[in-house]
Amino acid sequence: TIPTRPAAADVAPAPAQVPGHVHLRWLAAAPHRAFFLAGATALTVGALWWTLRLAARSGLAPPIAAAVPDPWAHAWLMTFGVMPGFVFGFLLTVFPRWMNATPIAAGTYVALASGYGVALGLAFAGLFLGLEVFALGAGVLAGTWAVAWLALLNVLLRAEQPVEHAVLAAFALGLGLVSAAACAWGLYALDGTVVHTALRAGLQACWLPLVYAVCHRMLPFFSQAALRGEALPRPTWWLVTFTGAAYAYQALATYGRFEWLWLPSAGLALVASLSFARWRPWAARGVPLLWTLHLAFAWLALALWLQTAQTAGFALTGEWHLGRAPLHALAVGFFVALVVAMATRVTLGHSGRPLAMDAWTVRCFLLVQLAALLRIASELLPGGTAPAEALLVASAAAFLAGAAGWLFRYGPTYLRPRLDGRPG
Repeated sequence: TIPTRPAAADVAPAPAQVPGHVHLRWLAAAPHRAFFLAGATALTVGALWWTLRLAARSGLAPPIAAAVPDPWAHAWLMTFGVMPGFVFGFLLTVFPRWMNATPIAAGTYVALASGYGVALGLAFAGLFLGLEVFALGAGVLAGTWAVAWLALLNVLLRAEQPVEHAVLAAFALGLGLVSAAACAWGLYALDGTVVHTALRAGLQACWLPLVYAVCHRMLPFFSQAALRGEALPRPTWWLVTFTGAAYAYQALATYGRFEWLWLPSAGLALVASLSFARWRPWAARGVPLLWTLHLAFAWLALALWLQTAQTAGFALTGEWHLGRAPLHALAVGFFVALVVAMATRVTLGHSGRPLAMDAWTVRCFLLVQLAALLRIASELLPGGTAPAEALLVASAAAFLAGAAGWLFRYGPTYLRPRLDGRPG
């Protein structure tokens, strides 16, 4: 896990409770606690709502209200609803540690987590009350994002030892803020073009380079234990090349030059594949807390090769093949699976528990893997057919089971003190 500081100034004062006693005040003990709990809850509730919607569409469940268009609601919840909880919870914790800077004050991250929770509450209420409420939730999320970004930027600008991963993360989050705000406006104005463009920009210009940067820094570090301390390569040019290709893709897509998207897609896939191979994933076998990280990262390379094939096919034929298979390989196979693996490690390490993933968590992770495979398989069948719809429902159900199982296993941890009695 990330080494903790001996000073207690990086956390809120520990409430005087009996060890192990559940209490809401423990959410203020460290930045990741409230954010991870809210993000995992949003992931589970969003998965439940989406499963019911798909089941109703297939005639497997009674109809439920649809106050927001399904594609908008589902895409926003996954892109701007769930991801910020885990990303900000992680970065508000590690930014000061990466750069030996002053930790972010407890009052700041508690206020940010509260804003994030309000945004999610409004968004979920909007699913039933109307698009205006949903758009308000998206707007509150963008506002909370802005304050969180400024807090991280303040740490970066004041740091005596800034690191490239923090610089890239701050830049990506700035673009993500623009995307989140634009999406909120598009939802309010009923502008589908703005909504779609903002969602794709959030995925391609924010989460893709940012999450790769986190992997570039953390995955080799985590793997050293399995390799008996042997250092793994993580050259800066990988980071620069990957980031540049991601932004080149976004620029080409924004200006409608879709026939050239295969070029940055191939660059992204090559760097991801090289990173995966050089980080020696086979050394992680037998260590679930580590091989789950490598398996999730393998999905990044697969998703980007699928994207390369899709964009190359468009350049040659003018047709988009593979449907949303590349998108879901990236979103479910990589992002969500990595969230499960990484958040498990952070939660265990920052709660004083042994760094060992249990069988329950492995099953949750594998259910997410199954969901990704089923979702991709559904894109290979004719859309709207009974087999394709059945695969969609099965994928959503597997995803729900994995998300709910993880929340059940780790949710209470954020409401309890560390087992070792240390702050955090």
